[in-house]
Amino acid sequence: MGLPEGSAPDLKNKSFTVTAETQVPSKGANGMIFTHGGFTAGWGFYTQNGKLVVSHNFLDMERYRVVSTSNVPTGKVTLSFHFQYDGGGLGKGGVVTMFANGKQIGQGRIEKTVPMKYTSFESQDIGQDAGTPVDNTYKPPFKFDGKIDKLTVELQ
Repeated sequence: MGLPEGSAPDLKNKSFTVTAETQVPSKGANGMIFTHGGFTAGWGFYTQNGKLVVSHNFLDMERYRVVSTSNVPTGKVTLSFHFQYDGGGLGKGGVVTMFANGKQIGQGRIEKTVPMKYTSFESQDIGQDAGTPVDNTYKPPFKFDGKIDKLTVELQ
């Protein structure tokens, strides 16, 4: 069971960084590293088909998906993404930048973000998606098949 939205770090209307210290098997890893929300709205940070992915579900009306340009390395790997919020009000967009061991491996724009509440029944999860999917390209629980040693959410 994950953290309810009211108890979890609030990712709305601000810049933030999510960093995961992981161990990626030699065959590569697939699965959810961090998610907050679900089919109604929220964020997903995961590996899929060798790539790192960040997705944002804007109120089930628009879904944004940023995929790394290179594969996730294997072994001990620090994976992270930074969302640089545009600011200037509620629900604005921003830029997602993804990193593997401090090296940028992807970047993309998210035009709109959820300004208020993601959901009343989903949670913030680490290592799997315990609720409904943020992105329709995977099926929960979508467990991360590597190992997550530590996950940090830094709000700016």
